[in-house]
Amino acid sequence: MKTSAVLVAFACLVVSSGEVRARPRAAETEAPRDGVRRVEVTGPRLRLGDLVEGLGALADVDLGPSPAPGVSRLLRRDELRAELEAQGISSVPRLPEAVRVSRRLERVTSARLQALLLDAVRGAGLRDGIVLRRAEAPANLKVASGWQRVSAMVPRPPRRPGEWSTTVTLAFELDGQKLARVAVPAVFDVSPEAAAPDLAKGGPVTLVVKNGLVEIAARASAGDNADVGDVIPVTVSATGKVVRAKLVTKDRAVLEGRRP
Repeated sequence: MKTSAVLVAFACLVVSSGEVRARPRAAETEAPRDGVRRVEVTGPRLRLGDLVEGLGALADVDLGPSPAPGVSRLLRRDELRAELEAQGISSVPRLPEAVRVSRRLERVTSARLQALLLDAVRGAGLRDGIVLRRAEAPANLKVASGWQRVSAMVPRPPRRPGEWSTTVTLAFELDGQKLARVAVPAVFDVSPEAAAPDLAKGGPVTLVVKNGLVEIAARASAGDNADVGDVIPVTVSATGKVVRAKLVTKDRAVLEGRRP
């Protein structure tokens, strides 16, 4: 028998025995051999539309929080049905037998993290004269994808000028929710002007006492160095009485509900 005839006969034998099948489509590769479908989601909440396509308005049904980054969540068909019935939804077609949900991760390079850090520090409300000099951004950082903005939490600066080493916490946020936090060692320069308090100890301040709609103002002096927002001891000039009041501007402190 010629070689070509042998190959044809072999091909017919294989087809008849069912060993040759069409190559699976890309969508079918989501269902592995163990019968558990894998799904990656973005965002802090899991929606029914993440698991089943073509549901229209039902796609927005909330199934609870998404898994934390690095953690997966297995949902079986009976669990999904029970959750949907609890929300008053009696029937949903094409529910998967089982699905393992994980949070999609996004790689943030060191260079990009440096840029994000710089922008976030600018919006952190630091006093003029405090400048970020360098930061040790981690390499190959992975965070939950879907974030919209990055904010920075910077510790309170010291009262001395010069180099200041600290740790800045970056928060990756989506709709006000923090998806990830990253601690970045950083070094700032603090100018003499930035190191000076908004109000120095012994400095004059107007003490305002609020009692409902009534306000009484009195001359006073600060009992300690303070920045706007601090609660400090204040000495009333006319009586010598010491009270604690909140500094609301550089020369104004407020005491509510009491007379000095």
